[in-house]
Amino acid sequence: MDSSESETSGHRRPLPVAEYFGRLAATYGDGEYYGNRRRAVLETIAGEIADARDVLDVGCGNGAYLAKFAAAPGNRVRGVTGVDLSIDMLLSARNRVGVKCRLLCADVSRLPFKPESFDFIFASHVLQFVADLDGVVAEFARCVRPGGLLVATGQRDEGFRQMLSAIVGPDRWREYRDVIFQRAGRRQADAAPDDRYQRAFARSGLRVEERAAPFTIQWADIEEWISIRWMPLIPEGERQQADAMLAEVAKAGASRSLTLREPLILGRRDV
Repeated sequence: MDSSESETSGHRRPLPVAEYFGRLAATYGDGEYYGNRRRAVLETIAGEIADARDVLDVGCGNGAYLAKFAAAPGNRVRGVTGVDLSIDMLLSARNRVGVKCRLLCADVSRLPFKPESFDFIFASHVLQFVADLDGVVAEFARCVRPGGLLVATGQRDEGFRQMLSAIVGPDRWREYRDVIFQRAGRRQADAAPDDRYQRAFARSGLRVEERAAPFTIQWADIEEWISIRWMPLIPEGERQQADAMLAEVAKAGASRSLTLREPLILGRRDV
């Protein structure tokens, strides 16, 4: 897995991705933004979830999707397993799902399962953070049974960035990005081909299908999302500047709503 960044003596240093997301374990996935996005994804793959029996959520975080898989109405699920690299996330997931799911701490590039262990594998916002995209997708595919399915979400959606850039201008947006949206490090370079995920699926022997899950949010939802997802990660010395930036853009964006499309890639393994 990759690393994020933190601040030490005024400089950024690599931060392990487990620690980065561990800081968000209590609240990650909360709020209207995440809730609307999650509902849209679940509706988009509702038929596949209903047919699943053995489910694996890789990079399961604090269990927001796990709980939905375990409680999906009318499905045939007999077992739901969650894997994450962050102990803090898994502890939060255990509080959320109780004993309904099996939880394991593991690196998604080395899954501790026998080949063909699951007929439905789900990975939400995971592939952007791996060092070896082909290797990780091949590892996921190894665990998919013939006739089974791998679903990955969140490869790229530029709608939110484009909206903020349009509101404040491209130069000011870059300042926002550097102060507020300090992302976990991503191995996938911005200049990489847009179809790199699809190609990785195909190279792993999966039949590729693309879908999109549209969802609509208001500016209040965006502010809530920023406070949940990004503000806890901003160094104390930059909080005042970040608050001022958020107040500035709120004046311009308060009356706006935005429809985003969460991209999904489905990879089916032939029987």
